[in-house]
Amino acid sequence: MLLPHIETWEQWGKIFTDVPRWTPAVQEICRQAGIPFHTIEAGFPGTNAVFVLDHTYVLKIYAPFCHRDYALERFLNPLVTRHGIPAPAVLAEGVFEDRIRWPYIVMNFLPGQPIREVRAQIPRANLLDIAADLGRIVRALHQIPLEDVTLPELAPDSWMSFVKKRRAQMGAQNRREGKLPLSILKEIPHFLTSVLAEMEATPLRLVNGDLTEDHLLLEQRDGRWQISGLIDFADSLVAPTAYEWAALWFSGLARDAGCLRQFMAAYDPALPLDAAFFCRAMAFTFLHEFGAGILAEVMEELHHPPLSSIAELQTLLWETKAKQET
Repeated sequence: MLLPHIETWEQWGKIFTDVPRWTPAVQEICRQAGIPFHTIEAGFPGTNAVFVLDHTYVLKIYAPFCHRDYALERFLNPLVTRHGIPAPAVLAEGVFEDRIRWPYIVMNFLPGQPIREVRAQIPRANLLDIAADLGRIVRALHQIPLEDVTLPELAPDSWMSFVKKRRAQMGAQNRREGKLPLSILKEIPHFLTSVLAEMEATPLRLVNGDLTEDHLLLEQRDGRWQISGLIDFADSLVAPTAYEWAALWFSGLARDAGCLRQFMAAYDPALPLDAAFFCRAMAFTFLHEFGAGILAEVMEELHHPPLSSIAELQTLLWETKAKQET
């Protein structure tokens, strides 16, 4: 037995980036998968255990609580790459049987650095071009026909199950974070009901759901920064496209108004950044799987401004900055 029996997130957090502890298991997995390597280093800490091998392969071993992530990525990475999305290719997959079962995939290593590491170095015009390129990539993702998305976890009726689950969770999560006033918390259920009712006829699409600054890779080519990869499809779902904007705005684009406009112009020039857009964006920020954490983080950054309504929160988080000039 090479790995401990993991039962809690606390136990997982203590080991999932510990290279020496994982090395024997990584060696055995790669032996079974026929993947040769000499060097191993931990990837950026996320949810699952990620190891970079010889800067040629990436081995992702899924936490015991994240077997759904494995099902999604082993299915979606091949699908999205066929549609021109610069995601890593899956080279091997399987389950390592130890004390417990450890699903894994081996992918090719994509060059580049997360945008969070280099954003400050990128000239303004170059940054706007990157936002437009990302808009075209996300458009291609959202245009993947749902008949190609045959995974049961991404069935069209999974969206309503997700909404029901999130509506049951979000109140307690936001109260636990403690960053929103009671007056806003009381408004959220009715606000969501109203927005979702207006969007009943909105088509569902395959969305990434986690377009953060950790998952957009950039590299310099001929003196310009360019997108080299989009990684991590473990939080993907079938949803209205409005679900995509919260992680993109608050993290991937770092609430940069000019980048949002460039992104949207490339994504869909017919989609206006109007009051209806921002209302949906606010609703889907609440609804997002990581919405409570997103809101807590940005309210902390803004030093907890006094707010009494969702309308004020929407103006602060979405409209005021998004309407600024480039």
